[in-house]
Amino acid sequence: MKEIPEIAQFLRGLPGFDALDDAQVAACAKNIEIAYYRQGDDILTTGSENRWLHIIRSGAIELRDDGGEMMTRLAEGDCFGFPSLMRQSPARNHSVAIEDSLVYHLDGEAFARARRASNAFDTWFIRALSDRLTMQPTTPTFRGVSGQRVRNLVTRAPVSIMSSATIREVAQKMVDERVSAMLIRDEEGLCGIVTDRDIRKRVVAAGVASDRPVTDIMTRSPMSIDGEAHAFEAAMMMMQGNIHHLPVTALGGLLGMVSRSDFMRLETEHPLYLVSDIGKQTTAEGVVEACRRLPGLIVGQIESDANGEQLGKFITMITDTVTRQLLRIAESTYGPSPCEYAWVALGSQGRFEQSAKSDQDNALVLSNDATDADDEYFAALAKVVTDGLDACGYVYCPGDVMASNPKWRRPLREWKQYFHRWITVPEEKALMHANIFFDLRCVAGKSQLVDKLKKSVRDDARKNEIFLALMAKNAMSFQPPLGFFRQFVLEKSGDHKNTLDLKLHGIMPIVEIARIRSLAAGELRISTRNRLLAAAKAKEITETDAANLIDALDFIEKLRIEHQSRQLQAGKQPDNHLSPEELSPLVRQNLKSAFSQVRVSQSALLNRFHLA
Repeated sequence: MKEIPEIAQFLRGLPGFDALDDAQVAACAKNIEIAYYRQGDDILTTGSENRWLHIIRSGAIELRDDGGEMMTRLAEGDCFGFPSLMRQSPARNHSVAIEDSLVYHLDGEAFARARRASNAFDTWFIRALSDRLTMQPTTPTFRGVSGQRVRNLVTRAPVSIMSSATIREVAQKMVDERVSAMLIRDEEGLCGIVTDRDIRKRVVAAGVASDRPVTDIMTRSPMSIDGEAHAFEAAMMMMQGNIHHLPVTALGGLLGMVSRSDFMRLETEHPLYLVSDIGKQTTAEGVVEACRRLPGLIVGQIESDANGEQLGKFITMITDTVTRQLLRIAESTYGPSPCEYAWVALGSQGRFEQSAKSDQDNALVLSNDATDADDEYFAALAKVVTDGLDACGYVYCPGDVMASNPKWRRPLREWKQYFHRWITVPEEKALMHANIFFDLRCVAGKSQLVDKLKKSVRDDARKNEIFLALMAKNAMSFQPPLGFFRQFVLEKSGDHKNTLDLKLHGIMPIVEIARIRSLAAGELRISTRNRLLAAAKAKEITETDAANLIDALDFIEKLRIEHQSRQLQAGKQPDNHLSPEELSPLVRQNLKSAFSQVRVSQSALLNRFHLA
């Protein structure tokens, strides 16, 4: 095919593909099909099978969520479709050509071979997958910036240069203007960005001649944000994308740029800096010390009116960061792992739903070539991480569901056997494990191991009605605390006498309903809200029931985080036990209504999954 050299040349300039050698790039180019899409054409629809990595050669593509809301826009050089390809699952988003576009379709098997051939290529797409999967329409609110607009953070007019400039001209202008990043423009507007880090890595270290055009090294189609957006949206984009500079636009033109340092003018104790500080630590003790700031940050988020969903994502983001850094510290101590592995978060961390009071649930999925001798290494690795998490406030799991337990650090084939046995021969212990392990999410390592496990689990669970019926019956152990005449049923004894356990009897029943409904729909979504929405879309639950449960969850979570905030500010350890005496009559009435809705949904669940 005469286009192969041209395709290969194009691929070499793309992030990720620049890690491949010439033979690997050529192999990818030979497995590409070229397609042309007119404006408005669908490329992938939500739920459709995807067998390709899609690479935009020219034009623009928009990714939309289940509700048709725009999530992001992609342009020349951007890739899409890799989340469903890497997870071996149906397409998660709807991709539409918003202008006439030329798209390269790289065969999925060729993409997989390239990932196996290059660790750097594989790592780039794993990180991109993590960023893409965490894209949500809602974003956390951050103390100190919640009332600000991005335009208020811009301190100077945009510093830019035309795309026809050479690398030397760009570097000289960066020196003259005293900036660490340069925006690159063409006739149509912003087309790229170059940072001082790019100059060091892509020019000096790579031996690229400085008289080459800047388009050879710039990051194409950089993320940008509208100046009217809230500053917390910019902060979240920078955290999730691990970027230090973000262009700001206004009415289609360039307004300027914000950097991480701009947030320091608003607040030094911003979550962005805690994430950064954790990533700088070289010892577990250093990570623990950095995390001492977390309770104050949690209070700050609550004071900024962060809701339960936002707070859960914020706390989970910190936990994920701590986990990854502890893994790096362990690997620097014990050396590289003897085989590939995936560190898996379970329970509330797996669902992005942690609160100020969360224990740890985690596991290790090892590649099938792991040997018994390798366990000594992974036992030491797991000890560093679980001990470190405990010291940071994420206490050990009371049920010992942690990677430090040899039962929960096993090869992929054994994990598949675990789940198959739990699903096909369900018993009380199996149902208890299912409650935790169905929330698995890869935090670090080889995500493909988890993707393969999830596919096996989804196929087994969806077709086993008996298992789902037993799960539904078991879920009834989490009953809303309402008695006759809609009176609260309070704890009768112990340290929490005369209180309501909002987690065990308020939030957990909703979590259980969502998990079972989504499994029945053949979905393995992560968060409780997404599971309910997916189940409603699949007609496994009515849209009204799903919306009512989400409203109930929002309300109960709001009461819990307000309760925990009061405890943190008083210097107490947060818990989930709320006294009705803390609530006004109106709030008590609304809480009873929320509990009543949960009870109605539980009855519907039992009717749907009943044992003959």
